[in-house]
Amino acid sequence: MASDTPAPWWVRMTSPVHFLLALVLALGLQQFFGLPVFSGNWQHVSHVLGTLLANIGLLLALWCIWLFWQRRTTLMPGGSPSRLVIRGPYRYSRNPMYLSLVLSYLGLALMLDVPWGWLTGMAALWLLHNRVIPHEEAVLRTQFGRDYDDYQQRVRRWL
Repeated sequence: MASDTPAPWWVRMTSPVHFLLALVLALGLQQFFGLPVFSGNWQHVSHVLGTLLANIGLLLALWCIWLFWQRRTTLMPGGSPSRLVIRGPYRYSRNPMYLSLVLSYLGLALMLDVPWGWLTGMAALWLLHNRVIPHEEAVLRTQFGRDYDDYQQRVRRWL
């Protein structure tokens, strides 16, 4: 059974908001300091690569959302899960939804000519890896016990 204690604010805020704030900060820093961006062929390559990464991230996110919908369990990190999702990309990563978020973030940063966005994205990734995911794992362990422990032993956190 899940704890009745509300999730911390950084979990309830959701990670897409963390990455959005990181992107806004990167855009602001880019504008304020006039940081260099790719130009010429490098800019074209970064736009193509960014588009590819963002679309892979989007498709992976949609797949994950579909799996959560099929299992009729919450997508929200601060919510109370009713079932484990261990099919599809969850066979290879315990966090493919977050992986999709990182890919989409990097892709958008490249598409928007903010190559420095990877620096601010590291702060969002740190929060995700060190605060949000451990909270979720604790909830899943409490909710599903041995089933989650077995899953955690079989599947890596990221890849």
